[in-house]
Amino acid sequence: MTHTHTGTAQGAPAPNRLLRIGEVTHQTGVSRSQIYRLIAAGKFPRSVQLIGRGTVWPESEVQAWIACRIAAAKAA
Repeated sequence: MTHTHTGTAQGAPAPNRLLRIGEVTHQTGVSRSQIYRLIAAGKFPRSVQLIGRGTVWPESEVQAWIACRIAAAKAA
């Protein structure tokens, strides 16, 4: 059996952080305008509307998108 460290003291799964666009662009290396083009094309996770005008992305979805891009690059 393998154990994966979750980054929390008790070993519980880390909460799913919500990222604003600046953090999404930082993590992905993709510009803001390109992220919105990818969303429109159905190639990037959609944002989640918060109260008011704020929008965020679940970090797990952004990380999954990054992982898929890395896997696709390795397969090519």
